[in-house]
Amino acid sequence: MEELKRPRLFVSHHSSKNEVALHVEKALARHGVDCWIAPRDVGPGEAFDTAIMKAIRDSAGVLLLFCSQSDKSPHVKRELILADSAHKAIIPLRLEEIVPDDLAYHLASAQWIDWLEKRDDSIARIAAKACQLAGTVPQNAAAAPGATAAADNLHAAILSQAAETAPAAPQPAPQPASVSVRTLIMVGLGLAVAVLAAMLFMRGGDTPKAEVAASTAAPTATTTAPVTATPSAAASPSAPLPDAAPVAPAPAEGAAPPRAKIPPTFNCDKAGTASEKMICASDELAALDREMARAYRQLFNVAVQRRELLATEQRAWRLSVRDACPDAECMTQVMRQRIVVLDERRTEVAQNRAAAAE
Repeated sequence: MEELKRPRLFVSHHSSKNEVALHVEKALARHGVDCWIAPRDVGPGEAFDTAIMKAIRDSAGVLLLFCSQSDKSPHVKRELILADSAHKAIIPLRLEEIVPDDLAYHLASAQWIDWLEKRDDSIARIAAKACQLAGTVPQNAAAAPGATAAADNLHAAILSQAAETAPAAPQPAPQPASVSVRTLIMVGLGLAVAVLAAMLFMRGGDTPKAEVAASTAAPTATTTAPVTATPSAAASPSAPLPDAAPVAPAPAEGAAPPRAKIPPTFNCDKAGTASEKMICASDELAALDREMARAYRQLFNVAVQRRELLATEQRAWRLSVRDACPDAECMTQVMRQRIVVLDERRTEVAQNRAAAAE
C-alpha cells in the first residue's frame, strides 16, 4: 500500500543524459520518489508515443534535465507540450549554465533547480516538490531545501533595517478564529482612526506642498504652477513626475502612507500594473523589489556574454510569473525564489571563472 503512495515523476531528458537520469532516479528513490524514464519503462509491444502520454498523465509532474541538447531536442519539446496539456508542473533541473532558448516559452514560469552544486539540496527540493504535487508527505522532511530558509532570513534582515514605526503593527487583530463581528468592526474603526491620526500628524506642517513631498517615497516634484519645487523635493532620489496631481487630493489616497517607508526601484506614482501597485503598497514587497534589482545587477555585471539572454529571461519572468500573481503573498514567494536563483547563478559564474583561471 505504501508503494502506491510514492509520487512518481516523468523524467524528460536528452538521450546523452541517460546516466544522469539514472543517478537522479537513485537519489530521489532515497526520498521516496519514483521516476519514469524512457525508453527503459516503455512496456514490451507498447507504442512509444502512447507510453509517453500515459506516463506524463499518470505522473505527479515532469522533471526536465535541462542542458544544451535538451533545449534543442524536438522530443523533449513535445514532452513539455504534453505536460502543459495535461496540466502537469514542470521542474527544470539545470545541468549546464545556459539560458533556455527553444524551451523558453515552456519554462518561463517554472522555478529552476541547479545540479551544478549542492546536489543533495537539489534532490531534496525536487523530492519535496514531487510530494507537494502528489499530495503526500516527504519521507525526509528534515532534508527540506535551505535556499528558501536562507531567503527568508535575508529578507527579514532587509525589513528590519526599515523598522522605524512599522504599519504592520495594527495587524495582530486576527487572533482567535472565533472573533465576533462586533470585535472586528471595533478593530476596523480603530485602524481607520489610526490612519486618520497619522495623516493628520503628517499634515501638521506649515506648507501642505512640502508635506506631500515628504510623505511619499517618490516625491511629486511638479509641473503644475502652484507647486514650487522645494529644496527637499529636489534632493529626493526619486525621479519627478511630469503629471503630478494637485496637492489636495494626494492625502486622500489611502495607500500613500504605507508606501512611504521603503521606496521601490520605480516611481510609484507611475505604477500601471496591479503588481506594481501591490509593491508600492507593501514595505516587504518594496524591499524585495530593491533586493531583486541588486541580485539582477550583480549577475548582469558578471554574465558578460549572456546579458541579452538574461535580460530577456528576466522580462519573461516579470510578465509571466510576477505579474500573474493575484495577491501579495504569491508575489512575495515568487520574488524570493527569483532572488535566490539570481544569486545562485552569480555564484556559479564566479566559481566557473575561477576554475577556468586555474
